[in-house]
Amino acid sequence: MSLKALYQETIKKHNLSPIGADIAFAHTHSAEGYNPSCGDELDLYFKLTTAGKIEKIGFQADACAICKASASMLCEHSHGKSVDSLREDAKHISAAMHAQSDIKIASLNALAGVSAHKTRINCALLPWQTLINALDSAPCEQ
Repeated sequence: MSLKALYQETIKKHNLSPIGADIAFAHTHSAEGYNPSCGDELDLYFKLTTAGKIEKIGFQADACAICKASASMLCEHSHGKSVDSLREDAKHISAAMHAQSDIKIASLNALAGVSAHKTRINCALLPWQTLINALDSAPCEQ
């Protein structure tokens, strides 16, 4: 199996069985994301611990397969990560995708294959941009 085929399989797997999709829980932060170029809509929400680490994370999406797969991969990657670490990861992923280079985070490198299709980069980055917006937002009132 070629690396390209492997990446496509990873995207398909996360799209068909997304991690964190449509799970409900009390959360501390949330944000809505929208990609006007293809109509993707994403609600991302998470609960931070008092130490500033992701305890739970989930999303709801009316979005394309790439966006849903990216959101699923974000949820899988984020559990237990610190806010600062996730900010750095989001910056790295965005820079790598725009430069069409490998993503140095092994569990997320499947997203690098999307960068060959410039019109789909925003689809893959929407969950990560929405994460940053949620991190920058005031905590939710529960």
